[in-house]
Amino acid sequence: MEKPIPVEASSLETDRADGRKTAPPETTPLLTALHRDPADVRAIHGLTSVGILLALLLALSIGFNIFLYWRRPDRIVVDRSSGRVLMINDREYGETEAVSLGPDRLTNADKQYLAGEFVKLIYQIDPATRPKDIEKALRMMAPNSALNFAQHLKRTGVLDKQRAESHQATWTPQDISVDQTDPYTLRVIGKQEVTKFIAGAAQTETRQLSLTLKLVADPWRRHDRNLRSGFLVARFNDKELGAPAGAEVSANK
Repeated sequence: MEKPIPVEASSLETDRADGRKTAPPETTPLLTALHRDPADVRAIHGLTSVGILLALLLALSIGFNIFLYWRRPDRIVVDRSSGRVLMINDREYGETEAVSLGPDRLTNADKQYLAGEFVKLIYQIDPATRPKDIEKALRMMAPNSALNFAQHLKRTGVLDKQRAESHQATWTPQDISVDQTDPYTLRVIGKQEVTKFIAGAAQTETRQLSLTLKLVADPWRRHDRNLRSGFLVARFNDKELGAPAGAEVSANK
């Protein structure tokens, strides 16, 4: 800042009519006005504008990311058998001979699928996967029914016997139908061929079984535990066709 420059005057001035000298009045120092450099002002305004723009872009980016997080992703569904596009961007485009898109409804086909897979886990025996197959079958049952069936298996020692005799079995379903009088009761007929080893000798037996399954709706609707069918097995029993009367075995004791 520049220092004020005092204005000097002669110590005596003549300002009277009689010509006598008088002392001049006191002088006031002159101060220069301060102004900011125009370049600094332009720089400050520019930085402020850039800062506001960046803040707006950040807010826009956060809002867009939240929108993408909550928004359902776009989907394209293609029927692999025909190559026909069924859905684009969550908009349905009809049906094909193999696929139909529409509101979720539990059908008899769901019941038959669950019954077929459940019976297969019980009666098709693979020694390498037997424990996991039984565990999966138990998950497909209603909680109380699963507990009763597990206690039945433990009490009768069925699994221990199968393991001791190295049972192997194939299961061939022959008919799976929904009871006409009770839509939650299914009838399953199939053939089981069992190979077991007793005293080192292989023995094979074939039997035809008729099973009755009672289903209930799963509160979890479609879930991995019910193979996304929407149903659970409440109880089931089997009977060997052609066996003597009274040979029916209940599997829900």
